[in-house]
Amino acid sequence: MNYLDCFKDISDAQEAAEAIHCVQKCGETVLYDKDEKRLILWREIYDKSPEEHMIKISKLLEINSQESYEAADKLYNLTMY
Repeated sequence: MNYLDCFKDISDAQEAAEAIHCVQKCGETVLYDKDEKRLILWREIYDKSPEEHMIKISKLLEINSQESYEAADKLYNLTMY
């Protein structure tokens, strides 16, 4: 499976969290970027193709600060992989 398959049909926070778990299973690294104030995939440094998906996921999970990222991580176990 390609990591981009993980971004299909995301419409709520639970599905957004599942997408984070999915991309991690595909070997991708998910980080909170303090400058962008959202989650990013490490690959966004050189490949912007997942950017719109990660913006959507961050909005659905209401992640816009380190504190909100830590709260979402605690609620959805985003760093489990």
